[in-house]
Amino acid sequence: MSRGGMILSRLGLLPVRVLGRLPVRLARLLVRPLALPMRLAMKRRRKIAERNLDLCFPALSSRQRRRLLRAHFRHLSESLAEIAAAWCRPGRLDDRFGRVTGLEHLEAARAGGQGVLLITAHTTCLELGARLFGERVAASGIYRPLRNRVVDAFQNRGRARYADAMIPRDNLRAMVRTLRQGKVLWYAPDQDFGPERSRFAPFFGIQTATAVGILELARLGRARVVPMYPIKDERSGAVTVIIDEAFEDFPGPDPEADLARVNAFIERYVRQAPAQYWWLHRRFKTTPEGERPRYG
Repeated sequence: MSRGGMILSRLGLLPVRVLGRLPVRLARLLVRPLALPMRLAMKRRRKIAERNLDLCFPALSSRQRRRLLRAHFRHLSESLAEIAAAWCRPGRLDDRFGRVTGLEHLEAARAGGQGVLLITAHTTCLELGARLFGERVAASGIYRPLRNRVVDAFQNRGRARYADAMIPRDNLRAMVRTLRQGKVLWYAPDQDFGPERSRFAPFFGIQTATAVGILELARLGRARVVPMYPIKDERSGAVTVIIDEAFEDFPGPDPEADLARVNAFIERYVRQAPAQYWWLHRRFKTTPEGERPRYG
């Protein structure tokens, strides 16, 4: 990366630092007008989101799906303020930002000294939810390093406020070591990693390539698997991080059944706040043999 590129990247991050220190309601109001420009400019991603909504909500009218798409981009715009707050705001977040429920389920899963693989999904409020959780429970996260070294370092410094460590997603050894040490490892597996790293399991009634890494990590790390999902209240903006009971007998003898349980957990919460799910990625890219591509 050139020196000029590094300088431009640092200058571009200055508004993020300012935004993150503003009152969160004000910060959201300031970025909300970006929803329409984002929807117009992100043409390819918008079409992916439209297709995902068509696939997952066929019972909705086209008008209802368009309204859902607009709401999704509003949450995307607000996520800029929420990410800025998560990475840049000093001190501990108060109740205006949100809360964590179900910590007793996590404590029960850790009672035997095992590590915990905390699985969640990509949502627009995920980063803020991660900070709310991380301020209460020491945990490490799995992440994909960014190509821009300046932004990647900025992201990791911000996450250091609430994460023990950030582990690159190709460092399996570090992940397993973290779990075998009885620690908590946070992982969002709801992406299409291709047929080599997935098996098909239903998600919104669609046979969906689902990462087998969940099963491998749980088995190699001798860990309990605990589901977690963040949902933002539409009126107050407060994020509730919901921790469910650990999956029992997981992983079991049937990988497809295990992955179906994971997808069912994610789908249940997506249906509660559909506009907040990350519809921009090609979740259904990989298809069973003989099936036509789902994206044009």
